[in-house]
Amino acid sequence: MHATSQSAVWIKEPSADAGVVIVTSAALPKYMIDKLHVAIDDWDQVAYLAVLQSRALMLDWLRVGFNPEQSTRVDVCDASQLLRYVSKGSFLLDVEVGAAPGLTWLGSVCGHPLRVVELGEIASSSAAMDRQVEDVLSATRSLAKSVLQERCVI
Repeated sequence: MHATSQSAVWIKEPSADAGVVIVTSAALPKYMIDKLHVAIDDWDQVAYLAVLQSRALMLDWLRVGFNPEQSTRVDVCDASQLLRYVSKGSFLLDVEVGAAPGLTWLGSVCGHPLRVVELGEIASSSAAMDRQVEDVLSATRSLAKSVLQERCVI
């Protein structure tokens, strides 16, 4: 069973084969969240985490990092609880909307490599949102392919 949090929720939990975790704000339109979920639903190499409260999640992580008594325990903050079942070689794909990045710090929690897809402003039509979803899926496919190639070389 994967961790749940008041600050984030797994839309699709990571499997043992997961090489990519899509991370979005839960403020993304439901239409886009649903489209992403449906597109990756049968893809074992991809998981999906929606962050409800990025600031609260980050402050909890920073609090633990600044507390020397707790810093030896990796799993004491919500963010590390959420990411602890994600393989260390898995990519976090941070989907950013707007001008200010809000989730890039997640790569530092457990040391996962992180890539960013910047969508800019959220589109107003479903056709334009479909193009934005396809941008995320294209980046996801590229990262998943990279992970699979690396795993096959070893």
